[in-house]
Amino acid sequence: MHGIKLTFFESIKSGFENVVNFNGRASRSENNYWLLFLFIVQFCAMIIDPPVSEIIKNNTNTLSIGELDSTVNNTIYSPLNSRLFSFVYFLLVIPSTSLVIRRFHDIGKSGWYILLPFTIIGVLPYYYWTCIMPGEIKENIYGVNPLAHRE
Repeated sequence: MHGIKLTFFESIKSGFENVVNFNGRASRSENNYWLLFLFIVQFCAMIIDPPVSEIIKNNTNTLSIGELDSTVNNTIYSPLNSRLFSFVYFLLVIPSTSLVIRRFHDIGKSGWYILLPFTIIGVLPYYYWTCIMPGEIKENIYGVNPLAHRE
């Protein structure tokens, strides 16, 4: 029974149904499909409303590594310069946060582990625990296995 996974659309539905639910558990498939959904939606938002470019001028008389002269302008495209991308990003930040907290609960860890990426070495364990590590099969202190009710 542990091998049964949520489908893509079930995962998205669950993500929106549990927008402010920070208790319980979320399966690995739910998390990974949600990440795929985020990528697709944010990519489409950037296609529909491309970010505005910013030009950074080098006003110093020193040369940077790789520059041939100090008058070179560099153009940067920040995704948050797209209004649609920004809207989508901030619209989905709370459901994403609640899902990741529930995912940490699924592997038996506190939801506070969501702060790991703010540490120096925290990004690698964060993605390992949320995307790769299987959840606990049996009930843990955070609740029952989210896939146990499926047949």
